[in-house]
Amino acid sequence: MKPVVIAGAGPAGLAAAIHLRRSDIPVEIYERRRAPGARFIGEWQVLENYSRQEDAFDELRAMGIEPDFDHVPAHWADLVDDRDNKRRVTSDQPYGYFLKRGDEPGTLDRALAAQATSLGAVIHYEKKIAPGDADIVATGPGPADGIAKEIAFRTSVSDRVEVIFDPELAPGGYAYFFVLDGWGTLGLALLKGYGKLETQFEKTKARFQAIEPFDLEDVRPGYSYMNFFLHKSSERAGSVFAGEAGGFQDYLFGLGIRYAIGSGHLAAQSLITSKPYDELWRERFLATMQSSVSARLLYESLGKWGLRLFVWQSARNDFKKFLHSWARPSWWRLLLRPAAERVFGKAEACAHKIPCRWCRPREGRTGEPEPLPADFVSRYLEES
Repeated sequence: MKPVVIAGAGPAGLAAAIHLRRSDIPVEIYERRRAPGARFIGEWQVLENYSRQEDAFDELRAMGIEPDFDHVPAHWADLVDDRDNKRRVTSDQPYGYFLKRGDEPGTLDRALAAQATSLGAVIHYEKKIAPGDADIVATGPGPADGIAKEIAFRTSVSDRVEVIFDPELAPGGYAYFFVLDGWGTLGLALLKGYGKLETQFEKTKARFQAIEPFDLEDVRPGYSYMNFFLHKSSERAGSVFAGEAGGFQDYLFGLGIRYAIGSGHLAAQSLITSKPYDELWRERFLATMQSSVSARLLYESLGKWGLRLFVWQSARNDFKKFLHSWARPSWWRLLLRPAAERVFGKAEACAHKIPCRWCRPREGRTGEPEPLPADFVSRYLEES
């Protein structure tokens, strides 16, 4: 039997491989990096648990994936507005699960790779193939709508989960600080003002230090980027696109792990059953994706006053239920959808002197694209 070829050994590609191998279909994965999760720094990321009513871990088990990676259920957080007003949010059920990314024991990446290879999947590391040569493309985000810098480090302070919503500090994005079991992650996500990333990151670190001082040891810096492209189809030229390569994620906060695993599973299901992939993912994801892309447009338009209200309202309700209210379809998101799809629905050319996938001008933007930080550019040029 001819093996299914998968480009990318991230959560989407590995989830597809696990499902295919459970159906006794041979699988070969091509990963351009040296190991699963090699582009990550051991940082904490969030597997969101609010976009659907079903618990994310129950969903994983139903897909034949065992959550045997290190994780911490998220029941609380401190949200901070531009005036440094802090509000504690809580939820009865986890609004998410904190998990580590990277090539280390206990990370999501190592766990999924171990499950795939134990079932017989073959992973070819440091080998890159063209998307047209793969049956399933799971190579990560395409055109960039935002960029982020973060550091992972050891610290002696007690657990903290803090998010700052300040459009001057993080225009269109947010700043975050997670400390769990002595391991910290501090990050800043921007959707404009890319050239100020390093400056704004230092301001972010100072803001969190002002809230409560913390020490840093074994500091690991990293960069990433995000994409809010709502595809009409995720089937092209005989290949299906899963994970962020297919535009699958919660657009409100750019959390893509749950969508990556789910879309990878559906990509495999399409090949196993011969059902059209577009039909499968639209049935499962389209309504919530359309809703969250409208919520993303509103979020970027809130401004200081709107984000203050967002922080205040989030603390008045169960936090998981509050986030779910933003994710589920509603009349106002239905009204916003045409505008949101105009803004996020086109993969446009980029004028930067690096591959065009790194920047996508929004509809209505004029002038030259904003410059990207030199460290960010050098990192991704080396990986291209």
